[in-house]
Amino acid sequence: MRLIITSFLGMTLQLAAFSQSSSVIIGKVLDKDGKAISAASVSLLKGSDSSLVKLTITDKDGKYSYESVKEGKYLVVASSIGYGIRYSSIITVGHDNIELPGITLLENTSDLGNITVSAQRPFIETKLDKTVVNVEASPTSAGSTALDILEKSPGIMVNSDGAISLRGKQGVIVLIDGKQTFLSPNDLANLLKNMPASALEQIEIMTNPSSKYDASGNSCIINIKTKKGKNSGLNGSIMVGATSSIYTLKDKTYYLPKSQNSINFNYKKNKVNFFGSYNPNFFKGRNTMNFETRFLDDNKNITGYNTTETIFKFGNNNHTLKLGLDWYANKTNVFGVVVSGFTFMGHPTPTTVADLTDVNHVLESRLVSNTNNDIQFQNASLNLNWKHNFDTVGRELTADFDYVVYANTSDMLLTTEFYNGSLQQTGTSYLKGHLPSNIDIYTFKTDYTHPLKGGKLEAGIKLSYVKNDNLVNYEKLISGKWESDQIRSNHFIYDENINAAYLNYNKQIKKWTLQAGLRVENTMAHGNQVITNQKFKRDSTNLFPTAFASYALDKKNSLTLSYGRRITRPNYQDLNPFTYFLDTLSYRQGNIYLKPQFTHNIELTHSFLGKYITTLNYNTTNDVISQVIKPEPNSKIRYLTPDNVAKFNNVGLSITTPVTFAKWLNTNVFTNVFNNHYKGVYDNVKIDMTFTSFMINITNNFTISKGFTAELSGFYRHKNINSLSLMEPIYQMTIGGQKQILNGKGTIRLNIRDPFAWQKFEGLNKYGLIDGEFHVRPDIRQVTATFTWRFGNNGQNNPPRRRNSSSQDEQSRVGQGGQ
Repeated sequence: MRLIITSFLGMTLQLAAFSQSSSVIIGKVLDKDGKAISAASVSLLKGSDSSLVKLTITDKDGKYSYESVKEGKYLVVASSIGYGIRYSSIITVGHDNIELPGITLLENTSDLGNITVSAQRPFIETKLDKTVVNVEASPTSAGSTALDILEKSPGIMVNSDGAISLRGKQGVIVLIDGKQTFLSPNDLANLLKNMPASALEQIEIMTNPSSKYDASGNSCIINIKTKKGKNSGLNGSIMVGATSSIYTLKDKTYYLPKSQNSINFNYKKNKVNFFGSYNPNFFKGRNTMNFETRFLDDNKNITGYNTTETIFKFGNNNHTLKLGLDWYANKTNVFGVVVSGFTFMGHPTPTTVADLTDVNHVLESRLVSNTNNDIQFQNASLNLNWKHNFDTVGRELTADFDYVVYANTSDMLLTTEFYNGSLQQTGTSYLKGHLPSNIDIYTFKTDYTHPLKGGKLEAGIKLSYVKNDNLVNYEKLISGKWESDQIRSNHFIYDENINAAYLNYNKQIKKWTLQAGLRVENTMAHGNQVITNQKFKRDSTNLFPTAFASYALDKKNSLTLSYGRRITRPNYQDLNPFTYFLDTLSYRQGNIYLKPQFTHNIELTHSFLGKYITTLNYNTTNDVISQVIKPEPNSKIRYLTPDNVAKFNNVGLSITTPVTFAKWLNTNVFTNVFNNHYKGVYDNVKIDMTFTSFMINITNNFTISKGFTAELSGFYRHKNINSLSLMEPIYQMTIGGQKQILNGKGTIRLNIRDPFAWQKFEGLNKYGLIDGEFHVRPDIRQVTATFTWRFGNNGQNNPPRRRNSSSQDEQSRVGQGGQ
């Protein structure tokens, strides 16, 4: 593999060395004192009719550039908030690069004392290659979490366990500031539930990423960008907020307190930029789950029933801290370091009542289980990064090194009381568990960008190593003494090394924009179930091509066709064969025989005016990984386990429509119609499940008066098949408002989420000898009030570097110690 990467880089650098960039326009936008103006809008216009050719914004140094500019005559026009508009003289473009003189913008001094200049981004922006959710633009983000914001984002669905899917497809990869979280779906959901929306700036949804990104994730990549300071000097914000869930259970109403607080700061002086954030929060909540399981014989005749109700009470405290430093050593080199940490202390205490009845619903026995859990989850990471600019036309080399460590410990005590059909207690059992899990991750990546004539070349490599060490100790109370449970106890060690390299080329030819890429990933994975000495070794090398073709039909319409091959590897916890008990009759278990799933994605997109987007998508996945319910032989115990179950096909049509009804009302409507089809054989049982469904997201933004805005948003998701479960419709609405105070330095928000308690999760599992229904009702109905105060200079100058670190694929796959 080392030889492959070396040859690959050699070929790439030779291509770059023998290529000369041309038809590139570069320049700067400055103020009257010669200081750079960042985030200025710079448009390239045709000299003949002043029609728009390209649009860009300046970087932190006031620089802008246009690549692949055809021969002809052009104008450049620059503008920025608080400044006037300035045009360049006519530019004649041939085959050589052009560096324009700096464009100087003058402050707009027309009665500035009585004018407040403000720019409000829309909540949802649709671009050809991604959808952007601007979190701060939504009044209903007050008191919300990152998971809440995802749930109301276009095309995204979140199930009762917090697993994320897009347009009916699973296999979503979540990045935070370009770095993956390395977490299993349940742990990722816990992290996002405890991450306040006030700490977020944007969410990017990329349905068909280029080969520059890791090949993991058959559905899409979601990049959550957190807030960072932007300006010289000291600046930042402080938010305090309080939330109360309103939860009704058996005619009793509970008011459950939660808090969401955040501090963000940035200090920039000369060549040094220091930034950080801190989020302390606490959370109390409830959840209720009801199941009815029908026991079947081999002929699928009903032999009995199990009716179960689980009532969850939980509380936790969590703290997130991030600190970073950028050093602008000179005009061509920037060095950075980022350290971050997350700690979570939770205490969920579910109580389960399970009634076993015969075929006539006559009670045979009852089991009452109480589980006392203490969970501690810590994460720490270190990122070292470097960026080198070779010249002013876009040649760039970046490098990142990451070290990430996770420590997850779960201590549990499961107490079960047994009753007969007359509800007389017949016995009690006790099971104690200690489940520590430790994960160490090392990653390194480097990326090179080289503008070419009419195009751009990108190449890079990535190396990662992961070690996952899991220990489970179970003890049973026998005759008043705790004795080790050798059957359930285990020790599992998993090592994985992935080496990757990619090449990506983009070129514009008249009305066509073409892009092709290839990524190669070599995986070496070793697992060891220590106690039973059961080992496995899986080595493989796979190619992941991507292709992208866009054609401009006219000034208003364009068509884009894209293709990509992707992989979804099992997360580390899914490979862990340990048993984690939910109650006496149900548990969760990993599967060391899991194989990765491979997906082919095809999308055809039409864009009208750059904002009305229609997309037709098709993808097919082999060996799809799904959570399945299996019965223990000759037992009434059921367990949940991941397995490769079938072939999966998804076809869908989505439409994004932003509408401005009036100056005071803007609406964004996202609709998606899709068909999911699972087909295969699992445990000698034929699976053939198909269902056509639809979903709709609507966001209405109201401008009530100066500095006072409101939002009414909601979604409806029809019946659909999700991981072999037939889900009933899910729907919700949210109402919120915000008011600017303290001359724009402060913001007050009030938010009411799901005021009518509509949202719940209901569904049916029916395959093989599994036949059952479920009903889950979390404490979604919430009322939140927050106050945000911004200090320092919070304008738009000097936006920070975005750090896409090397740890991008591994973090989404970290397992949990038992949640």
